[in-house]
Amino acid sequence: MQRTRLVTSVLVLAVGAIAVAAVRPAPVAQEMPQPQEQHKHILAAVGEWEGTLTSFMMPGAPPMTVPAQESISAIGGFWTQSRFTCEFMGMPYLGTGCVGFDTTKEKVVGTWIDNMSSYLAIMEGEMDLATGKVVMHYQAPDDMTGAMTHHRIESVSTGDSYTSTFFKGEGAGTKSMVIDMKRKRAAPAGTR
Repeated sequence: MQRTRLVTSVLVLAVGAIAVAAVRPAPVAQEMPQPQEQHKHILAAVGEWEGTLTSFMMPGAPPMTVPAQESISAIGGFWTQSRFTCEFMGMPYLGTGCVGFDTTKEKVVGTWIDNMSSYLAIMEGEMDLATGKVVMHYQAPDDMTGAMTHHRIESVSTGDSYTSTFFKGEGAGTKSMVIDMKRKRAAPAGTR
């Protein structure tokens, strides 16, 4: 009797599983996403760079310019990772960030961390493919007050050079820094 119940239970479960499988649609294989023009523009920055960082930190004080280096590598066909170094205010500065184009948001997105702050900057912005200009926005603590403040970076690239101008505050903001870089050498073939 128990054996008959067990066999009946197994048959009911098997028939139920077959019925569910017959009604459930088969999984559809997703196509691998392909890089868009925005991704190609971002990946064009892969390589070794050198130039200057000019800081306008103190109102009324002359700007401070220091030599800077940057290494940008590709992470697949969608992202880049930057390693930026210089001497800043007499101390070694190291910053790193990732940049890509989020196709769901239709925005350029990025992150930034460095050895002089405990804050993770999360950026979002627009890219003008015709001019190569990228404008990124993010919130970060003010250097003097610590209050969360709006920041903006406007970057223009011309192939083997780029300029990023940083602004702090709402509206037009106040220029706080300019990074001018020239390409030392491109990434090795096959790294993109």
